[in-house]
Amino acid sequence: GKTPTAKNVLRQYLSTERTYPVEAGSDRAVRAAVVQFDPQDEYAQMHDDNPAADADDERRWEREGIAYGGHDDTVAFVPTVGNATYTAAHHDAEQIPFTVPFSMVRSRPWLAASAGLNDNQYPALQTLLSRFFDQYGNGGTYAEFCSFLDDPALKEELDESGRIHEATYEAVFRRVRGMPDGVFDQDARPITDLVEQFVKPGRLSVVPTYHVSDSRATETVVLALASLLVDEKLSSDPRFPRIADTPLLVGMDEAHNFLADADTVQARQVVGKFTDAAKQGRKERLGLFLITQDPQDVAESVFKQVNTKVVLNLGDEDAIKSVNIPPALAEKVPYMEKGQMVVYSPDNSEPVELLGLPTCLTRHGRG
Repeated sequence: GKTPTAKNVLRQYLSTERTYPVEAGSDRAVRAAVVQFDPQDEYAQMHDDNPAADADDERRWEREGIAYGGHDDTVAFVPTVGNATYTAAHHDAEQIPFTVPFSMVRSRPWLAASAGLNDNQYPALQTLLSRFFDQYGNGGTYAEFCSFLDDPALKEELDESGRIHEATYEAVFRRVRGMPDGVFDQDARPITDLVEQFVKPGRLSVVPTYHVSDSRATETVVLALASLLVDEKLSSDPRFPRIADTPLLVGMDEAHNFLADADTVQARQVVGKFTDAAKQGRKERLGLFLITQDPQDVAESVFKQVNTKVVLNLGDEDAIKSVNIPPALAEKVPYMEKGQMVVYSPDNSEPVELLGLPTCLTRHGRG
């Protein structure tokens, strides 16, 4: 299955022996940090040994130089969203609750709208956010922004000045007010205060979202954190040196839910951001690890930048076409059994057919 395979791959990135140079012309090398977005609450189990692995498995893995066993430095960063509660009897990883501060919207206006904005409405939202943060500073909250917008005098002023038409203002207000409850400014530490813990060499930081029932709330949280990481990696003037200076792998399960092509300003902003990450990330020591059963739904501009592809069983014809492997192998994909896969890295090799490990290297499953 895709999750045990993903865990096995991620476990290798977290090996104590795997380091990456961080400065040109320097011998200094550090371990990578891994941040994994986890919609099914499975990856924090990588903290624990697999009880199904026996001594024969471990001897084989050692002979083959495979990193295995629970990764002690695995931490679940749990989003606090409204009344959602998180329970984790299936893993022993440390849990750190966090909230998304509304201040993150200042440089990411698209996070503040619950539904699609058109090309007239998005600049209006940017103008309103700029006015708001100029007045309230970075401590301004989502609730205060809604109150700020609910001001007839402000609407009238902007309409009469020709800056924002009344209908556009009202459309923006409806979308901002339509945000899911409890996404911003909850009773937990802001993720921006936890960066030193969230991105740490050798650490697996897992962001579980299974406990958040509202899909739009989940999308907002994931994209807020993922864009923070990408923005800092690609910035010429980063706010958080820890992110900028640490080799980083960003894993996203169910990637088609977050990086799909769509005709809205938000989607174009997000897809553009991750397209840049895929294009420029390697030189900034940023890797994307996208996991999906629907690769055809990931925006083409992002997907075509992905270098190595690991293809397991796929039954959908469009999905198989999207991964662009040679016809002889593509014909086998619908019939591959559990553990069979095709690995295709155009820069490094011809596509090869492999059989994955029969036992997960870390804990997997809730039994």
